[in-house]
Amino acid sequence: MRVWSGLACLAAVVVIGLAVGRGPAPDRLDATVRDHLHGWLEQRSFKELAGKVAAERRAGHGTYVTAVVPLLAAAAVAASTSIRRPRLRLRLGAWAAWVVALLLTVPLAYALRVAFGRPGPGDVTVPAWSQGAYPSGGALLVALGWTIGGALLVWLCPSWRRPLLALAALALLVHALARVAVGDHWLTDVAGSYLLAAGVALLADPLRPRSGGYG
Repeated sequence: MRVWSGLACLAAVVVIGLAVGRGPAPDRLDATVRDHLHGWLEQRSFKELAGKVAAERRAGHGTYVTAVVPLLAAAAVAASTSIRRPRLRLRLGAWAAWVVALLLTVPLAYALRVAFGRPGPGDVTVPAWSQGAYPSGGALLVALGWTIGGALLVWLCPSWRRPLLALAALALLVHALARVAVGDHWLTDVAGSYLLAAGVALLADPLRPRSGGYG
């Protein structure tokens, strides 16, 4: 079931990429969502904060912070646990294959951005062999950070599963809305990245250790 779900996610990435095309005009859904979110954000006092949350190359670098937070949390919990349980370090090494498989989505996303060549908000065209906006590279990092960090934290502390799932969903939603509202990406750019990360994570799931870190 997970294999088919993973393949469906990857197929959706390709279908969306072909649907949005290379033209400068955004998809109607993308344009409508962007206009509504941007108009709503302009009337809010926290619009500058939203810009920092969405920032990738601008001051604030909220995209990278959002991606790194769960990884740092997992590293801290793993470090504190390995002090009490030295054998845990060997068990953590079993995660390497799964993590490497997920990180392969980064060069894959680069190839897709070049192949689809989709203009982002404010762009007219994308030069040949240059990166387009679809799928979003920043959104992919956020998805990978919460997928890898969240899975490790649940493995180390199984009782954290539900709150971590809720927090991860909230982080991904806030990041997506912020990126679209400030005009950094179209909604489908972010959705494509999330689907790419989900698809590869599902296909690579057999590589993920099953027994809990405290087991």
